[in-house]
Amino acid sequence: MYTNIINIIISFGLSAVILSTNLNFFFSFIKNNRKKLSIFYSLLWISALVIFFLFAKSFSLSLKFLLTGFIIIQNITTVSETLLIKRKGEKISFAINFIYSLFFFGWHIYILTSGYSLYNLIAGVTVISILKLIVISIVPKGNEENENNYDEKHFLNHWKYLGINEVLGVISKWIDKIFLLYLLTAADFAIFFNGSFEIPLFGLLISVMGNFLSIEISGSILQADKIKKLFRESFNVLSAIVFPLFFFLFFFREELFSFVFKDKYNASLPIFVISIFILPLRINNYSVILQCFSQGKKILLGSVLDILVAIILMLALYPIMGTRGIALAIVIATYCQVLFYLWHSAKILNINISQILPLKKLAIRLLLFFTLYFALFFILSGVGLKMKLLTATLFTGLIVMTGLLKYFKTFFKREHV
Repeated sequence: MYTNIINIIISFGLSAVILSTNLNFFFSFIKNNRKKLSIFYSLLWISALVIFFLFAKSFSLSLKFLLTGFIIIQNITTVSETLLIKRKGEKISFAINFIYSLFFFGWHIYILTSGYSLYNLIAGVTVISILKLIVISIVPKGNEENENNYDEKHFLNHWKYLGINEVLGVISKWIDKIFLLYLLTAADFAIFFNGSFEIPLFGLLISVMGNFLSIEISGSILQADKIKKLFRESFNVLSAIVFPLFFFLFFFREELFSFVFKDKYNASLPIFVISIFILPLRINNYSVILQCFSQGKKILLGSVLDILVAIILMLALYPIMGTRGIALAIVIATYCQVLFYLWHSAKILNINISQILPLKKLAIRLLLFFTLYFALFFILSGVGLKMKLLTATLFTGLIVMTGLLKYFKTFFKREHV
């Protein structure tokens, strides 16, 4: 949590700006404003890391220094990887991240089996991240065509809005945990946390697809039809992966919790079943069109709307529904934010929401997967827990792998539009 939050704060919209801006102009802007930018980011880095040192009281001093180094490496790696993707290096980036993930996962397994140590875990991950950064740095760099037709003042405001939006996005993601951290006991908080924690896979899929869309849309800013087609294609591709996972988690939630947590956190199930209704939304990056059209202010307003709706609903629903009301507040706030972004994205393209949102196709696919998983759940109703979970997992894995093949085909094949 600390590394994710601080990394986003000290980046302050840098990755989003790189993806949605011509690099020649971006580097020219950096050169012309290097003094102001250096002062701003230096103060931001120092402030964020000092606050981390003061508030992370549960860590030893040596672990704090190690985590600080890890955060800095992660931040530099994120920016370097963003530049690599922007320079048409998606395939290389995928290969690097695939190998990195294997080492990352392998190191966790080693730590768990050889005697758990948080210090050794972070130290190993830091070394792996440094190796990843070295590999990225030696990859040959491509170039973009010169295109310096941006207004520096407008660009600076766009950067500012994107940075504030990312900070608010982090707050929005963790606001429910922060709200309950001081209201619940450690045991009750663990119940809520395990029930509301979102699987990182969905964020990763959206991030990669969002990067792809940012590059393609920013290079086709005057082609509304192409942008519309790209945006709609993202819904089609990601829904083929996310929808089956959603119904797997919904129908087989009890078996999953019983197997993974050994019935220890069954009390988390009511929270979990509410929280996963965010998943059907995880089929696009809804702010990408606004980002590419330098509408950072609109993106920021969407984040403010998300936080305000969440806070108001949490205050209203917590006395009535308890922690389930907190989970429901986050879900409703997320739907409101998505509708806000869709409406403004359609408006900037001078089209209706229905033209960028393939609602009919998504509804049919949602109904199809619901029917399949309902039938599977009914068929497996008399089967033992392990066999039921294994069958459902294999069934879901087959569907998801098919969707992933289409996902990677879309991601790597630029000529598809």
